[in-house]
Amino acid sequence: MQARQAIQSLKELKDEAQREGIGLQAGEKFSSWKGRVQSVLTRALGVDHHLTQSFTNNQYGLSVFTSSTPDSAWDRAFLEGVMRSVGIIDAAVFELEQAGTSDDAVDETAFDPDLWVHVQTHVQNEDWSTVASQTAIFVEDRVRQWCGDPKDRDGKTLVGKGLFAKIMAPDGQFRLGKEPGEWEGWRGIGMGFTQALGNVDRHNIQKRADAKRYAFGVLGVGSLILTQLRHQHGEDLAMNE
Repeated sequence: MQARQAIQSLKELKDEAQREGIGLQAGEKFSSWKGRVQSVLTRALGVDHHLTQSFTNNQYGLSVFTSSTPDSAWDRAFLEGVMRSVGIIDAAVFELEQAGTSDDAVDETAFDPDLWVHVQTHVQNEDWSTVASQTAIFVEDRVRQWCGDPKDRDGKTLVGKGLFAKIMAPDGQFRLGKEPGEWEGWRGIGMGFTQALGNVDRHNIQKRADAKRYAFGVLGVGSLILTQLRHQHGEDLAMNE
């Protein structure tokens, strides 16, 4: 979820809570509101973020009570819980605004969905070196799984250049493209990805001024490979078994 969209949604949900107050206590209305906040926080910050966890663990009732506890005490506890949630929403909006909305220009649907989920938190944290390295690791691992974990002549799992050379060979089951020139072109992209990008980013922390642009370049190439495999061989990939 883009930061700007998340901020707007959270502000609207905060306004709804403040406007409804005790009226949210109705089961269906409260479940809907809580679920929508949870969804935005999870998509914008990640499930493991401390604010997402704080919202998840927030309580809206009494932990200690007796049969004589008045309804007003329950109402007060509910409102206090809602106000705590409003505070968490405020904190989330502040964090998203202070982060500089680094992902505002990113349309998550433009990338392979599984790959985006894998790197999304790193993008939000602006950890560009990790975005690049995790993309390289994820793409090779996913390709290997999808294509049945191919082996070399000695029965060992293929990695890196050898993996892409075999699965995208002109006579291979998972070659990409429609004619010989395209087969070789896609094979070259796969092998080049793991040689030029994967080997560097998996084993080194790169310090460079254009780290963000570089990271999205790696992400784009990795997503391209996965997208084309899904497009041409979706029914044959191991993910459907």
